Amino acid sequence: MNVVRRTLALALAACALAGPAIAQEYPTKPVRILVPYPPGGASDVTARILADKLSKRWGGKPVFVENKAGANGVIGTETIARADPDGYTIGLVASSHVTNHALMKKVPYELADMVPVTITAQVQLGLVVNPSVPAGNVRELVAYAKANPNKLAVATSGRGSNPQLWALAFQRMTGTQMIDVPYKGSALAHPDLLAGQTQVMFDAVAAVMPHVKAGKLRLLAVGGAERSPFLPDTPTMQEAGVPGYVNASWGAVIVPAKTPKAVVDKLNADIVAILNEPDTKERLAGLSAEVIANSPAAAAAFMNSEEVRLTKLIRDVGIQPE
Repeated sequence: MNVVRRTLALALAACALAGPAIAQEYPTKPVRILVPYPPGGASDVTARILADKLSKRWGGKPVFVENKAGANGVIGTETIARADPDGYTIGLVASSHVTNHALMKKVPYELADMVPVTITAQVQLGLVVNPSVPAGNVRELVAYAKANPNKLAVATSGRGSNPQLWALAFQRMTGTQMIDVPYKGSALAHPDLLAGQTQVMFDAVAAVMPHVKAGKLRLLAVGGAERSPFLPDTPTMQEAGVPGYVNASWGAVIVPAKTPKAVVDKLNADIVAILNEPDTKERLAGLSAEVIANSPAAAAAFMNSEEVRLTKLIRDVGIQPE
């Protein structure tokens, strides 16, 4: 028995020492940042910033970005979940990561198959209307929509997308009814919105601001808990008359479950440091992205709470999994 106990104690001690040793050596080969969405979006841009700066931080070790889009991020995320848990496959996902199980009958992984490293940033939504809509603020929009049920058409970027959830939540919380017009992506929705064929949209601030500045759309509010630092004069939805309305997109760095804690901690320290660098913040500000850069524990708590909140929202607005 004493021999068994001594052997077990030595094994545990070896494991305890192995963690720091792994982190000190990591990485020793190329690291892949997998983005389960098409190139050009906020997740992709963030991943490419991190890849460049992590490579420099790690003495020139190669860090490359791979886009593997499809099925609202499920195809690429499955690759992340099934990768070796050694820190050489990192994922960068958006907030849809925690809603896919509520939107789809079959998802080939569980959220527990991955663990967060950090929340990278959040991107606020903007509620915009075509100038033909007789509303200069949210209260006027609600009054007009109530007086004219199903007269306004709200553009969304597809079933289960953040813009659709935000639009359905707005209607539920304000007692309004609008016609849902889904598109295959936010960019494809904008031409009809600008032409007045649809009249309302909830979309990422960075995506709509060029049209707002050109006078082609009117921005009524943003959806965050606090005003956007990039639009300090624009009220939040709560300030504008919709109590309890808080919605924003966010990004997160994740790795496969069972990745050694020492590697997760090293990734967190390096990525948080990069996100907080002034030039990184400036580049992300171009996407109206507000840096979060928190701990793995804080990221996990946030993502768990978002899964609960958004799953309830999906059920409340009547979206059934397909």
